[in-house]
Amino acid sequence: MREMKGIIKGSYVLGQTIIDGLYLQLLFILYALKGAVLFGVFPALAAVFQVIYLFFIRGKEYVKIREEYGQFYRKYFKMSNYLGYTMLAVGGFLTFDLQVNKTYIQSAIVHYGLILLFILFLGTCLFVFPVLCRYELTYKQYLRQAVTLFFTNLTEAIAMLVGTFVIMAIYVGIPILLIIAGVPLIIVPVMWFALQGMKKTEARADTL
Repeated sequence: MREMKGIIKGSYVLGQTIIDGLYLQLLFILYALKGAVLFGVFPALAAVFQVIYLFFIRGKEYVKIREEYGQFYRKYFKMSNYLGYTMLAVGGFLTFDLQVNKTYIQSAIVHYGLILLFILFLGTCLFVFPVLCRYELTYKQYLRQAVTLFFTNLTEAIAMLVGTFVIMAIYVGIPILLIIAGVPLIIVPVMWFALQGMKKTEARADTL
């Protein structure tokens, strides 16, 4: 009897998690379209981070998904676009430079230097929206804090990458998940490990 109750409870939790993922995916699409995609995609993405962040710190039963999502989308519309397009521009610039070096310059020193910068860029990307969810900072401070968190929490950064690759592998095996809950699923490990890194950094700061 106890085992049956456990199965029923587990099935309920799984079902509710799938529904939440589907709902967040739908909100992401609708709010991205609301911002004409070009200006809506990063605020919509940041709002998914925020809801999942609240799931972790409050518990899902205490989070009004639609209300929290809409509030964060509106409040950080400009900032999330500033940060998102900054990351996009830097990533595009580094990719272009790597291609130019490979085709024309062909310098090993330049190549490895660009690779190091690209790793720094990826680490910053992993932390930038989690930082936006947890702190009230300026544009430059958000970027600086994301870089700092990457350098001081390399274990968590690696775990974030591994978690992302695992989710992507699952998408390959079960493509329908990409459609019904692709965005929130891939954000979950990133937000979870970023939160652990931020808590560790805050704890270290408190001991100083």
